[in-house]
Amino acid sequence: MPGELLTNGNMSTDPTELVFKKDSEFAKLYSAAKKKLGTSVKKLVQGSAAEKIKILGALSDGGFDVKAHGSIKDEAKALEFKEMGNQKFRENNYGEAFKFYTQALQHCPVNLDNPGDPANKQYSIIWGNRSAALDGVGLYSACIHDIEMALKFGYPREFWYKLYKRKGHAHIKMKQYLLAREALETSLKNVGRSDIKKEKDRDNYRMRVRKQMTIFNVAKTLYNLEVYEKFDSVLADGQPEDRGLSSKLKYEEDGKDHGQIVADKEIYQEENLAAIDPYVAVVNVSGGRAGGKICPYSLEKMFSPVPCRFGSEEIFENEKARDEAAESYHKYEWSILKNLTTQGLQEKARLALRMVTLIDPKDVPAVAKIINSQEVPEDRLKMAVETFRLPVDNISEEEELLASVLGYYLLKNLCISGYVTSPAGQTDVYQLLIRAVLVAMRHTSGIQLINMPADKKGILEAEIQTDFCGYGIYPQLFKLKKYGSGENSHVIQWFSTKKMVFTSYRKIEKDSPVFLFTDDKKLSEAKAKPSDLITFRCGNDLCQNSFPLKENTKEKVITCPLDECGLKTNIWDRLRQIQKLKKDFVSGKEQLDKGDVSLAKDIFKDVIEEWDRMILRPYRELMSVEDAYVKTLICERGDRERLLVEGNQMGKIANTKKPVNVMEPNPEETEEKTISKMIEIKK
Repeated sequence: MPGELLTNGNMSTDPTELVFKKDSEFAKLYSAAKKKLGTSVKKLVQGSAAEKIKILGALSDGGFDVKAHGSIKDEAKALEFKEMGNQKFRENNYGEAFKFYTQALQHCPVNLDNPGDPANKQYSIIWGNRSAALDGVGLYSACIHDIEMALKFGYPREFWYKLYKRKGHAHIKMKQYLLAREALETSLKNVGRSDIKKEKDRDNYRMRVRKQMTIFNVAKTLYNLEVYEKFDSVLADGQPEDRGLSSKLKYEEDGKDHGQIVADKEIYQEENLAAIDPYVAVVNVSGGRAGGKICPYSLEKMFSPVPCRFGSEEIFENEKARDEAAESYHKYEWSILKNLTTQGLQEKARLALRMVTLIDPKDVPAVAKIINSQEVPEDRLKMAVETFRLPVDNISEEEELLASVLGYYLLKNLCISGYVTSPAGQTDVYQLLIRAVLVAMRHTSGIQLINMPADKKGILEAEIQTDFCGYGIYPQLFKLKKYGSGENSHVIQWFSTKKMVFTSYRKIEKDSPVFLFTDDKKLSEAKAKPSDLITFRCGNDLCQNSFPLKENTKEKVITCPLDECGLKTNIWDRLRQIQKLKKDFVSGKEQLDKGDVSLAKDIFKDVIEEWDRMILRPYRELMSVEDAYVKTLICERGDRERLLVEGNQMGKIANTKKPVNVMEPNPEETEEKTISKMIEIKK
């Protein structure tokens, strides 16, 4: 249906699918456990958490034995990866060089609490080397990030001149001229204290830098070009920080725990009607292009990833994402991540584990106690409790067994990771893990990235290509689906990173039902038989009467039969207007083929509004225009994601419709948004 991009991706109805890989180590463990349990399966699934722990703990095949993995920090290994990166760089294979430098950073010991520690020298040099590889592939913003990291951790002063020259070049590529001038001037200041021994060579280097700076003589006024930003997801009538349902909508209960979502005010096209956050989300590990490219914490694309604080193989988008993860779930997961991978555990299993590790261990007893009650949790536990309370009705014996066995395996991992600190605490954690597995099996949703090509020719006939970068559990989604499903949705569904957003593509009158989801059964019931009838509205805007006529009707003027109206409606004028609207539709398609998404969207929107003024839905031509309009809305969001990369990362002209900043920026407010050009790699 139009706008409904969301599915569960490759989610399967088989309870084991996307919990663990077929033929994986855990598949063997699960099969062996079932066989060993034999007739005790029913006793296990019907038992309490304590009884299940006892039964599964009695299995003697050793399959549940797990171990914690230590830090991978190893300077010798780091230097080995660094040299491999250097070799690839010398071969101009910048992509492979980047990968090896990233591995070198992951293995290199570092004192994060004291960046200025002289022992961080090798760590800083690897950052500098990776910045050169990123510059080589044209990822300028990522290159600047790595230069700043190199400087932060004590990059040798005698090589600053090279880093700042590279940084200045990158800022130029990004049209950040004020920052570029500052970087190149810093490069010049550091030539005198560099490793260049001969004064003649120093003068030659200064001359090259000054030649690079001649670009600043072209314009009288320098500026930093604005960068692309993510789509604003502010709710209609709301604030940027608002989440949930728009204030323009309301739940209308029917007294039987059912009802519908109704417009409390008039709704216009392109208003955001709902924006919901997941309680828990994980990156896609079962396929697609997410591996190593999507941050496991923010689910943002990574261009200059930073290594895990604890020494696992996990990498993060930036220091902020790394440190926030380290203060939350990651401190309990980093040492067991390798176990999950080795066992072949996939997204639903990882979501179940994360549902628990997001809870502070001291809060586990409280959450375990109230999830099956009506007790109102504290605000800080509200989202967690709402997620664990999601319905898991009609659970099969197979699902209950899977939840019990997988939950027990995850419990064993949490016992060695430091989350469970005493035998007495195991029962509550295990109870939560079992529930988490069942919730994950029933309520997991895919998180999508739109892959929008720059060339829009033929886009109306093409399917929108998407990647599932991750999976999440959205506690509010259940109620939205329950109350907001109908014969045809009124929204497009898209993601602003992890946040799921619903944007209206129809004007909806006050007190009308609003459908965020299409119910296939209701849609089937609502579908009209094919017809060549057009239902014309009465020419009186205050009259609700209409006239069904064939498209090739001979009627010229129809007088409204209602006594209180009696207005004459010129049908031929409307037919002529319809022909004009069809031509406008063709014009809009031509503009879209040329790549002017904004103009095409405005044309389609105007055509829809004019058609709605004259006729009643459904009408096949009108629905075709609406489908095209929806496609342009999706194109806009996909293009914005693409331009965030192309404009902000690769130095292409970015957001020229915004006014440029011609004022010298406050250094304290200047953000690192750019990059540089490589000279050589310091070994």
